[in-house]
Amino acid sequence: MRTRRNTGQRDSGLPRIDRVKHVRLDAGRVLIVSAGFEDRTLAWRDVISVTQPGRCIVLTYLPFDRRNRETDVAAAVTSAGLELRIVEFDRYQPESFELSLRSAIADARSVVVDASTMSKLALLLCLAVCDDLDLDLDVLYTEAQEYGPSKAELDAAVAAGDVHRPSVQVYTGVHGVMRVARLSSVAMQGQPTAAVAFMSFNEYLTQALVDAVYPSRLFLINGRPPRLTWREQATFMIHDQLVREWPLEDNPVRTDADGTVTYGRSTSTLWYAETVSLLFDLYWQIATDYRVLLAPTGSKMQTLGCYIARAAHPDIHIEYPTPKSFFDFYSTGIAESWRVRFGKFGSFVNRVRETERRRLIKSILA
Repeated sequence: MRTRRNTGQRDSGLPRIDRVKHVRLDAGRVLIVSAGFEDRTLAWRDVISVTQPGRCIVLTYLPFDRRNRETDVAAAVTSAGLELRIVEFDRYQPESFELSLRSAIADARSVVVDASTMSKLALLLCLAVCDDLDLDLDVLYTEAQEYGPSKAELDAAVAAGDVHRPSVQVYTGVHGVMRVARLSSVAMQGQPTAAVAFMSFNEYLTQALVDAVYPSRLFLINGRPPRLTWREQATFMIHDQLVREWPLEDNPVRTDADGTVTYGRSTSTLWYAETVSLLFDLYWQIATDYRVLLAPTGSKMQTLGCYIARAAHPDIHIEYPTPKSFFDFYSTGIAESWRVRFGKFGSFVNRVRETERRRLIKSILA
């Protein structure tokens, strides 16, 4: 097992992501969770400690999926002594969610967002609302013990010469490419587009993006798990054909001493600061000549990094290829819980934005 070293956070100026066993929820602090179907949907019960009567907002998903644990989550909220409020998130029509969430937390002073089983687009919009309202923000994230597909399923697909079959995918298909006004940008319209996307176990997400926006350049970022490390090579293998369709300079590969071919651009699926740093570097390489389009198709913590990069550079345009649904083997079990403490989130974003502005000025004067 790879040593869990928080390499992505050193000297980044970004808050640490730390293991957490206990998060106190008192008056004025709102918990936001989602009613997903994974085991870790209810992992927050072992972390959250209610010290005073508080409130919990539960995101329920549309279209309806009978596997989603809405009843279990609602029961857990009320048994914890929290006031329950439901906010619907329609994965296919997400525009109304932001307004509903803003209304639900307008009187809050601080928020704890459990990203563990939250839709990536819903997570981005939760962060946007906390940014706009300058709320004190903690992001909570619990890992699964195992993620689909398994190593045995991947090995079987490799042996059969077919790593693209459904048995090694976690989505049943792609509904379409979603965009919302809050995360969109009209900057550089009419200019060629450079798309940045993350590898996953379904290359159809990236292909759907390419088919929708016709980018002139495509920059792929792989995920590097702190455990289950075989998955990094697996996601590269799945995207290998797509990588070969684009210039090597944009999607570098390397051959290790043992002859293994690996992808040259990756960030940790947990240490979100690595994603922020890489996205900033890519931005300064391409933003002068291209409209930058970002697709948060990676992990939840890579998605957190995407929001921070986009908040610092509002000319980045976000589009998200939305899965139709998920296979049952998406994840199982509950592993460690982590927390990032941002403080006043809007103020934090402004500091990051100012740091990037100074970086630009320094480069011009150099």
